Amino acid sequence: MKIWTVNAFTDKPFEGNPAAVTIVKEFPAGALCQKLAAEMSLPAMAFLKPLGINHFHIRWFNPGSEARLCGHATLASSHILFQEGIVTGKRITFDSFTGPLFVRREKNEIILDFPLQRTGNTLSTHLFKDLFNEGFVQAVQAYDDVIVELTDEILIRELTLNLSKVKNIECRSFIVTARGNAPYDFISRVFAPRLGVDEDPVCGSAHVKLADYWQKKQGKDRFLAYQASARGGVLDITIVGERVYLKGKAVTIMEGMLRITTDRLTGKINELTY
Repeated sequence: MKIWTVNAFTDKPFEGNPAAVTIVKEFPAGALCQKLAAEMSLPAMAFLKPLGINHFHIRWFNPGSEARLCGHATLASSHILFQEGIVTGKRITFDSFTGPLFVRREKNEIILDFPLQRTGNTLSTHLFKDLFNEGFVQAVQAYDDVIVELTDEILIRELTLNLSKVKNIECRSFIVTARGNAPYDFISRVFAPRLGVDEDPVCGSAHVKLADYWQKKQGKDRFLAYQASARGGVLDITIVGERVYLKGKAVTIMEGMLRITTDRLTGKINELTY
């Protein structure tokens, strides 16, 4: 069982969002996948099961739970499949809990074809305003996430949140965003303490919601976005109907072999091989 680590939404080592990627004949037991993701201690680990030519079932695990959608780990997985020559041509299909996902490669960039997730109702301000000293505009429901808009980019970059309070909010990820300064249309940061990820460096799944949020605000279908974590990352976003295209690059950091054997049905560790 080979495992790669990849930095996604960047072409530079030690930037972007790191993910672990492995390819399996059959998925290990969910509890074991969860232990492996926690052991890797990265924002996400992707497990790929081949289904056919250029066709895979993908599952993602954060350190604390299984995810229903993960953009950066899908980008990292696609990068490995192209890099290792496991796929032929320039297109990949992934089956997932969120439905079919599509990937294509154009030159040295990878484009994720994901469902656009529409934002919903405006939420009561009293739930969120005590988290911010200034600049609060509004909060909206965004599927299983919450999006909070602040008045300007500087507030996003300088923001320090009380994560214990964030953890009490009923959401997968807590997304804070504002209009960006040129060249960026908008800027964001993403916090997911409930998933074991205090701050997600560059979150693709957040941007399938942010794309809809800012399309309603700006009336555009093309954006250049920046996620202002310590590592940072740039996303080129295009909305086409009910799909959103996320364009990015990735770089492989390391690869290694898992040195245990397991019963895939029970997840029990049978033998140490090192």
